[in-house]
Amino acid sequence: MSVITSKIKKFIRSKKLNVFLIFFILAFFTLILAKLSTSYTNTVKFNVKLKNIPDEMVVLNNLSNTLNFTMTADGFEWMRYYLQTPAVEIDFKNEVRKLDSLYVWSLSRGFAGINRQFKKDIIVKTINPDTLFFKVDINAIKMIPVKLSLEINYSPGYNVLNTIVTEPDSVKVIGPESLLSKLDIIETETLIQSNVNKPFNSRLKLKLNALDSQIIVKTKTVNVNVNVEKFTEGTLSIPITIINIPKNVKVNYFPKNINLTYYTSLESYNTINTDEFEVICDFKEHNTKSSYLTPKLIKSPNAIKTSRLHEQKIEYIISE
Repeated sequence: MSVITSKIKKFIRSKKLNVFLIFFILAFFTLILAKLSTSYTNTVKFNVKLKNIPDEMVVLNNLSNTLNFTMTADGFEWMRYYLQTPAVEIDFKNEVRKLDSLYVWSLSRGFAGINRQFKKDIIVKTINPDTLFFKVDINAIKMIPVKLSLEINYSPGYNVLNTIVTEPDSVKVIGPESLLSKLDIIETETLIQSNVNKPFNSRLKLKLNALDSQIIVKTKTVNVNVNVEKFTEGTLSIPITIINIPKNVKVNYFPKNINLTYYTSLESYNTINTDEFEVICDFKEHNTKSSYLTPKLIKSPNAIKTSRLHEQKIEYIISE
């Protein structure tokens, strides 16, 4: 037994076997290439994928439609088709027409669009069935505002002047009217930043997991730009106007001007002036038990972040 084993090992190590294996492998691959290069006619099932479906439409039986193609192609193509189920696209907008309550694709109308999806050396002989029917439901479309979730802490002396908004600030939502009527906002994931002292932008995901599965939102993320600026305080003396004084009444009041402190960006500081503010006291609010009116700021420029009046009481005397 050991003698036979020894002879087998010796034969395996011999150069004659190595040469034989090389030629065997070459002959095998040559045969495979010859077979794959040969054209064959066969039938294979294709899944149907619809494109250009209008946003308000939902195709209920989209996944159940298939087409059987009888065609001539080389072995390389057939091997690709057999490894995974192939798919062919149908243009819903241009190749499907409405018939009563259904939408219909016909071979006579859609053959050219399908044939363009195959290589020139593939010959499509027949396609079965020659008609496909699609059940369609019509959905409502609504633009829903995006609510930004922020947790931003600015470095001392830094802030943003304008309200931070997302781009886009609302997204198109598609679904049954009964569901969309209950949907008022879509929130973003929370943006958390600390010690911010320069502008930045970020891409935020929308919180869509909690939405009903029947609701379609194609926009998954929004962009937010945070224009952080250096801020400073300023103080102005603003004249006070008393309104709604009866014609036969004269009112003397003190002070005639009121100091106002405002918070604005360093860039906007030199553009702020007193004409952009208006402080009033409404005489209709006076009563016999008090001798003062309450000043109110009713006009201020967009270039300020916050403002504060130094006085909360304006003394007055009535003389008729």
